[in-house]
Amino acid sequence: MRFLDSIGGPLALPRKQVVPLASVTIATAFNNLVGFVVNVVAAKKLGAEGFGVFSLAFSVATLAGTVGDFGFNLAMIRLFNKYQAEPEKQTMVLGTALSLKGMLFALLAVTCLPLSSFLAWSLGVGSVNSKLFAIALITGGFLFLWTYLQSYLQAYRSFKQLTGYILAYCGLRLASLLVAYKLFPEDPLAWLAATYTVPVFVLTLVGMAPKGREAIAVTLRQSGASLSMLREMLHYSKWVALSGISYIAMPYLARFILAVRASLEEVGIFSAGMTFTVAFTTLNTAIRAVLFPQVTALEGQEQIGRYLSRLTRIAPYYAVLAVLGIAGLGSLQWFVLGEEYRRALPVFLVTASAFAAVVFLGLGTMLVHTMMRPQVDAWVNVVRLGLMVLLASILVPSFHALGAAVAYAVPVLAGEAWMFWYVKCRR
Repeated sequence: MRFLDSIGGPLALPRKQVVPLASVTIATAFNNLVGFVVNVVAAKKLGAEGFGVFSLAFSVATLAGTVGDFGFNLAMIRLFNKYQAEPEKQTMVLGTALSLKGMLFALLAVTCLPLSSFLAWSLGVGSVNSKLFAIALITGGFLFLWTYLQSYLQAYRSFKQLTGYILAYCGLRLASLLVAYKLFPEDPLAWLAATYTVPVFVLTLVGMAPKGREAIAVTLRQSGASLSMLREMLHYSKWVALSGISYIAMPYLARFILAVRASLEEVGIFSAGMTFTVAFTTLNTAIRAVLFPQVTALEGQEQIGRYLSRLTRIAPYYAVLAVLGIAGLGSLQWFVLGEEYRRALPVFLVTASAFAAVVFLGLGTMLVHTMMRPQVDAWVNVVRLGLMVLLASILVPSFHALGAAVAYAVPVLAGEAWMFWYVKCRR
């Protein structure tokens, strides 16, 4: 935590928070490891084509969760910090976000069946998989409620509780993984339900009931003020939503393009490579969970300048760790997944190299939210998405999974580098 303490101002944390923050980092790392294991085991048991179907379903769930979030998680934390001196308004921020998410979940539940049939037809995977996509859509609904719970705890900086929930999620996923492995080893639907749907459902039910009651009650009692708060949140979250949906959609749209323009097997190859790339984001997820509330509370050019200077000093050390991490994960992929997935190694090397740089640059580009400029992040990600679709349409028919990897990596890295330059110039 010397990095946090050295910056000063609001980002200098009291020593009593060091252990809770470290526990969040460890729990998040373990959760990402569990997700990594789930995907590796699924790839081995389902084969390239079956894993491709599973990956498409998980893509649908993730996209549904992202759209359902609509940027309210980051907007909620930002406005929660804004109203530090007004606890009732803070509660109203939380209740407004939860109420809207509840309505979106109800809408998703009503429309999941016709949407799933349309998706199965569009992706050419057959009507037999429409039930799989219906479960994927419902899973997406639980995911955006689960991320609300995490953001709620981040806003209050209740890192001990957050650690407990993350570890509970890990435990549920591991237990469900054993069930799927033993009873339904070759069923993508069972794998999705066991390792994502059931765990997030249980945590949402247990975590949201006690925490959401008070927030929604305040929102209902003051409906006029709640509508005003909703407008303020939408004013900020529309940019966060545009940014988040565009950015997160990129690897999943790449899978959809592979399914249509190549084959389900190529989707499986691309997903296998990306599985090891996603494993590289463990540190990124943990640090952002801790740093985002702190960084958005920075005030003045002096504090922002000190933060950026610290990032510059640690860059060489990060680069060494990144190279070692990529080499280690590449070797692991080569030996663990076996000959069927050897073509996934170039996918990993291309995407992991780009993402390693993006992880570090992202520590600086968080400052666009400190500057209250979410539209910068949004438009960059829209351009990224458009460029990715264009490149994938050109490269996938000839280069298949590797073409999708290049189409994803180039816009992601270029966009993050430009935003980092923007932050340094405008601070």
